Amino acid sequence: QVFFNDVKVPVENMLGGRGNGFKIAMNALNVGRIKLSAAILDACRRVIGLSTSYSNERIQFGIPIAKFGAIKHKLADMAVRTYAIESATYRAGNEIEKNIERLESEGVDHQEAHLKGIEEYAIECSIVKVLGSETIQYCSDEGIQIYGGMGYSADAPMEAAYRDARIARIYEGTNEINRMLLVGMILKKAMKGELDIMTPAMKVASDLMSIPSFEKADESILFSVEKEHIKKLKKTILMTAGKAAQHFAMEIEKEQEVLMNLADMVIDVYTAESAILRAEKLALKDGEEKAQHQIVMSKLFLYSSIKNCQRCGEEVILSFTEGDEQRMLLMGLKRFTKGYTINPKNLRRNIADKLIEENRYCF
Repeated sequence: QVFFNDVKVPVENMLGGRGNGFKIAMNALNVGRIKLSAAILDACRRVIGLSTSYSNERIQFGIPIAKFGAIKHKLADMAVRTYAIESATYRAGNEIEKNIERLESEGVDHQEAHLKGIEEYAIECSIVKVLGSETIQYCSDEGIQIYGGMGYSADAPMEAAYRDARIARIYEGTNEINRMLLVGMILKKAMKGELDIMTPAMKVASDLMSIPSFEKADESILFSVEKEHIKKLKKTILMTAGKAAQHFAMEIEKEQEVLMNLADMVIDVYTAESAILRAEKLALKDGEEKAQHQIVMSKLFLYSSIKNCQRCGEEVILSFTEGDEQRMLLMGLKRFTKGYTINPKNLRRNIADKLIEENRYCF
């Protein structure tokens, strides 16, 4: 430990204005969170590469275990989650960089532009930190499973990968703290008038009382169906968060279970949208044929996100409602989370076959 007692600091050595130390420290955490997610990406790719290579080499019942559906499922899920967190991290990083450039072009000094530019995306930094750390934990855990008993041995690479991954959910603020922080920041922005969530939340409440639209998205347009489901998931968040804020008011910060479920919904929707936007951009640039695997992975991640939002939304609703209000909200939840049908088994096999063919993460 280092203790400072009446230490004189020359003015030229100050990192910022007097009294801004806490702000700088908090922003250092924001930077650390997105940097952690970026660093995790390569770890995920490496674990997937090692797992794929081992499953191609390991022979059981006379064939490589890569031929088995259960192994393909694992490899595909690892790739889908990695592609999704890649997309979210790249998106957040790009938005932060553009924000800093905008502030500097408006005459804000370099240091203040960086402080403010990152601070405005603190929510996104928490999102990618949480999802990134849990993605590498998932990938390394499944990597051990693919390696079997050998995976548990220090002689194999998965043991170190799993051990190294575990700390990522703790530092830069535990994932529990980050989950509660990101919802708290959204609500704080709403209370300050920086973010209007009540108007769309009231619109969603009004929509629940009306007859649902039977218009269908044009399936000939890439991601038109998926974008409609993203809109519905955002309505799900507005509905559940709006009702929770209305019910608990200032006491909501004590309802940690509610905040954690709302955070998971926000994380899923932001990440699913990021994956779709990235795949769409790639398809426009290189054509849908070259982007086919990224398109498939985006659909798979959205599929799992809808299921997760349905579960989390239900937990939030059941935690503080009853009677007619509960029935109406559960009906709204079902309305906003139904109707997205894909063949997850075949799509996962499509991704796994590409990994197995290339013997590495290749997306």
